[in-house]
Amino acid sequence: MAQGTNRDALPGVQEEGTGVVTACDSLHRALMQPVVSVVIPCYGQAHFLAEAIESVFWQQYPAIELIVVNDGAPDTALLEEVIAPFRARLDYVRQENQGLSAARNAGLSRARGEFIVFLDADDRLLPNALGAGVAALVSHPECGLVWGLRHVIDAGGNYLRRDVGRISPTERYVDLLRTNIVGPPVGVTWRRSMLEAIGGFAETLRCGEDYDAYLGVAWTNGIHLHGETVAEYRVHSANMSSHAERMFAAVQEVYTRQEARVGSDAVMRRALRAGRRDIRYRYIWMPLLDRLHDEVVARRWWRATMLSARLLVQYPTRFAPILLRHLPRVAGLIAGRRRDDAAASQRPISSGITAPSTPVISTPSSAEKVGAMSSVDTIRSS
Repeated sequence: MAQGTNRDALPGVQEEGTGVVTACDSLHRALMQPVVSVVIPCYGQAHFLAEAIESVFWQQYPAIELIVVNDGAPDTALLEEVIAPFRARLDYVRQENQGLSAARNAGLSRARGEFIVFLDADDRLLPNALGAGVAALVSHPECGLVWGLRHVIDAGGNYLRRDVGRISPTERYVDLLRTNIVGPPVGVTWRRSMLEAIGGFAETLRCGEDYDAYLGVAWTNGIHLHGETVAEYRVHSANMSSHAERMFAAVQEVYTRQEARVGSDAVMRRALRAGRRDIRYRYIWMPLLDRLHDEVVARRWWRATMLSARLLVQYPTRFAPILLRHLPRVAGLIAGRRRDDAAASQRPISSGITAPSTPVISTPSSAEKVGAMSSVDTIRSS
């Protein structure tokens, strides 16, 4: 993490000597509120960036410092066009591409707020986000971070569902070790001093760095779920979290980093083993079930069969009951399709009408579609 920042001076744009002054200090003096620094790292997400910035300026909380970090983005021209109307109200940091952790650390080193929020360029804050985070940290001075709940939206910003998160009966390091109960960083408000105390985000990690930082803060400080819905987490094909195998490898490394902390403590070692099982479930088992769902819906039976065989070998006790429960339905769908194909091939062709040169493809009936969807949807939820 970059060091030596003078937080007594007004920050400016760290870009080849140019500078822009923010109103953060005057806001703080006038309103006597703890300043919240919001850091938006950006790489390849400039088309979403305006929504992220606007969500910061729509906050009900008044004392805000905004820092946008351009991490060597390939779409820099668009990024700078997007931020142009906001330049007087934010700090702009431009650096060579170093990865998400380094971009967040660059923003952290510039931040002067007592509290800090990291907002990915493709996500959005709800208007209550900063106020809720500050209130929770003020009322829980022992905590290094607090978090709220999120709505899940699609690439177009349309509401998909409310992500209730992973509720734990307690909020401790050992609970976080079992599973990432905090979730994406968009719902998190950090106490800057406690994040700095652990060295910020690990720049050796190319993903999973937020979970690693949660664990680092929770090792010596409290963590707390305040329960308000505070953000919108956007799901799309470019999400880092959508690359399951990459995430699995990264979180395995995060757990390896915890070994020294856990030591020989029996409770923590059980929690660590539970965490490893959890990521295997989330990043291997569930993506394989999703692929099987897609193959069945598309009626690619050979691929579905091969994938089922893989699941049966890797997870025999978990997948066998699912397979036995749904095999008769799938077999019925296959048999029905064959009957339709056979009927189509025997359909008489009227004299005087030339038979089409391309084969006739029968369309499954509505009942078949409903049956297929109900069976595979049950597979996904099992």
